[in-house]
Amino acid sequence: MFSWLRRSPPPPKPVAGNPGMGPVVRVGFSNAQRTWSEEDHLVRSLAGALKAAGHESREHREWIEVGDGFTLLPQIVQVEPLDSSGVKTITTIQVAHPELVPGGVFEYQHSTGDDLRQSLAKGFKNWIEVDLPVFLEARAAKPTSTMMLEFKMGEAKVELTRSRRVVLGPTHHLVQKPLATDTPDEHPFCLCCLFTNSVDAFREPLSKGDFYGIRLFAMRNADGTVEADCRINGADWAPGIEALAQYARTWPDRGFEYRKQYVAIRSLGQDRRGR
Repeated sequence: MFSWLRRSPPPPKPVAGNPGMGPVVRVGFSNAQRTWSEEDHLVRSLAGALKAAGHESREHREWIEVGDGFTLLPQIVQVEPLDSSGVKTITTIQVAHPELVPGGVFEYQHSTGDDLRQSLAKGFKNWIEVDLPVFLEARAAKPTSTMMLEFKMGEAKVELTRSRRVVLGPTHHLVQKPLATDTPDEHPFCLCCLFTNSVDAFREPLSKGDFYGIRLFAMRNADGTVEADCRINGADWAPGIEALAQYARTWPDRGFEYRKQYVAIRSLGQDRRGR
């Protein structure tokens, strides 16, 4: 059949709870000096960010294919001018894979920039660095660029229906006053810390057989107050929020500090490449 007769595959459908409003954004701005508009196509911006990071992808009108069968559905949620200058954007990226996560899961990207395109590009770059490696590694028999934890039936302290693997993605860590490297009795922050220090909050998703993508974020302000954020498949997870806030209260006083990570829980043997 001639290639021009072939129909493009339909775009993935947004999952329940995904507040995205499509891949095209056009916004009008005004200040005391001028009035102007900005626009962007999120598929092109995300594809550009993937290319810059060394990932090959295939663009469709509303979505992108990347890796070994993953689909990415980027959508705009909110655009807000900042008081001084620049713009704040909120987007979602929904990820699906026919064997690993057929229904799809989404996560938010919060970003700021001098203009619309810069803000979107920064948000997508952060997602590529922190979230995407988790999905790409989740299908491997043994992850090579991420860390993993395994909870096996009969061995774990959690009641399991299937043996489970937790894929721990790269972390973003910002601290105002780093400790000296030779500080005694101080455990350095590592890839497993956010999850292992809040693991009791995830007994429910560990005990089931589904795929779960989990956002972990904890912050300690310079005045000692703490904040936390935790979402599972894009939805707020209250037990995780409380556990991460409690963990942040144990950090030594280093001024402002935040720790952020994306992890995935999947069943062992579920579409494991290289078995």
